[in-house]
Amino acid sequence: MNKNLVNGTIKTVPKKWNKDEIILLKELKNKNYSYKKISKILNRSEISVSIKYKRITKNNNTYNKKHVKQKYLLNEIFIKKIMPKSILDVYAGKSFYKKNQNSKNLYVVDNDIKEKCDYNLNAIDLLYKFKSKKFDIVDLDPYGSAFECFDFVLQIAEKGIIITFGEYGHLRWNRIDFVEHRYDINNKSNFIAESFINYIKKRALIHNKVLKVELLANFKNILRVYFSITKIKKTISGKKYFE
Repeated sequence: MNKNLVNGTIKTVPKKWNKDEIILLKELKNKNYSYKKISKILNRSEISVSIKYKRITKNNNTYNKKHVKQKYLLNEIFIKKIMPKSILDVYAGKSFYKKNQNSKNLYVVDNDIKEKCDYNLNAIDLLYKFKSKKFDIVDLDPYGSAFECFDFVLQIAEKGIIITFGEYGHLRWNRIDFVEHRYDINNKSNFIAESFINYIKKRALIHNKVLKVELLANFKNILRVYFSITKIKKTISGKKYFE
């Protein structure tokens, strides 16, 4: 893996997949090979193989298809509660909001050029671009981790944040190493939804915001949480109060 410095953030650049590897991955998966076996054959990590296959099935409109209806229903409930005038859909794909919202202040973003978006940028570059703008709701729905985006989003979200914690799925492989230094999850017993939720709540306090869980979807290997935001204000004397 190579490392690049982008907008002040160190980003790892994984080894690119070639066509032959992708073809072999599909063939092996169709033969019901496990990710562990495939990773050894392709000389890649098990997580890399899993994420790549998810992205392939995403492009075929099959990824998490069984959860889409429930996710969209929760989106609708949350929107009715928050009543946003502006929405930023960061990992948009085939955006729910594009089809269901008429807001003039809707920005749909995805780095996949196949998707019709307002911006075809990766998430961190987009959020850096919008760091001085505000949105009532910011939705982070990645096919992996959105960890590097959290602080940007906590700055620009005004009323609500939706986060899909894709790394929650690493529990099925007992892979604590990926979340240990990010979420302070150091054993399987605290590899639970509350650990992810508590982490983002603590980060929000740094930005003078209090997050409240309004809705939670604990799909198989995927955790999606809908937070409302209350701003913390200070009086001239320095006492804090909620806006």
